[in-house]
Amino acid sequence: MRMFASLKQIMAIGLLLALAVPVTTGDAASKTQADFITDDGRDLRALADRETRALLQPARGVGASFGEKQHQRYCRLKGSDAPVQWVVNNLETGDVIARSANAQQLYFGASVSKLFVAAAFLDKHGGAFTQQQLRELVKMIVVSDNPAWKSLQRQTGGDGSDYAGRVAVQAFVERMGYPTIQGFQGWMKHGNGTREHGNELNALELSRFLHDTHKRKYHGSDVLWQIMRATRTGRNKINKYTPDHLHIGGKTGTYSGPNESKETVRLPTIGARNHAVVLFTENGPFGISVLSNTASSEDVAILGGGLMREYLGVTPVIAC
Repeated sequence: MRMFASLKQIMAIGLLLALAVPVTTGDAASKTQADFITDDGRDLRALADRETRALLQPARGVGASFGEKQHQRYCRLKGSDAPVQWVVNNLETGDVIARSANAQQLYFGASVSKLFVAAAFLDKHGGAFTQQQLRELVKMIVVSDNPAWKSLQRQTGGDGSDYAGRVAVQAFVERMGYPTIQGFQGWMKHGNGTREHGNELNALELSRFLHDTHKRKYHGSDVLWQIMRATRTGRNKINKYTPDHLHIGGKTGTYSGPNESKETVRLPTIGARNHAVVLFTENGPFGISVLSNTASSEDVAILGGGLMREYLGVTPVIAC
């Protein structure tokens, strides 16, 4: 009996083992799986179908240069009477670091309101979901899918109807202590003939929602927190001037059209370009909530890029 392998056999075995073990290099490669694990240990990528799994990839900043031209435009935009509002907050403490004077005015939320539908749905179900519901949650947040938005809102209500879904989403919003905003999609038509318009937000209460999600103040908030980290629709908004080594998540919103609720949203027409951001820095996560009615994604990109440099220490640090 031969007790020892030859040198060639040992080398061959070593080569096979090396090929069998995946090698990862860099932060993104090593953390791809961990970035989507919930507080109770559920790996969202492992639970997802193939298409959904492909969407769950950590988002980073685009890394476009924020130079003097952008700096000057930021200061003009921040100091003007343009229809924009914003809040920068510490998501660990909830403290507002800086805000615009109009941060409590109602603006049209566009797809940013999908955050409240996702939160209300997850809270109702105790953070549980089927594979199909996970697919809808990811599509709604990561690529802003509208059919998923309506489907999940209906599933949040008691009887599966649009009306019951809207009532349930708004009940969640009010229970969480956001007294001004309307987080549901569409019009809520009551039996007495009155109706309420949904999708109306302000930056101050939106910033509080980001803090509440980070601090796990409702069921399933850890699930939404992880999904937000994969949002793909911000490359022309705040992601644009975010350094490419920083992770950035959140939700965007875009809509242009007539103002159908002038009694509450006091703007002549709607040119919504919005972005609620979770920015992951070496000092922890921070929120940047920007609601804009200038119909310009570049305004949102400039404002977000300037705010993180003026208030959060992102380089190059600036001031106005």
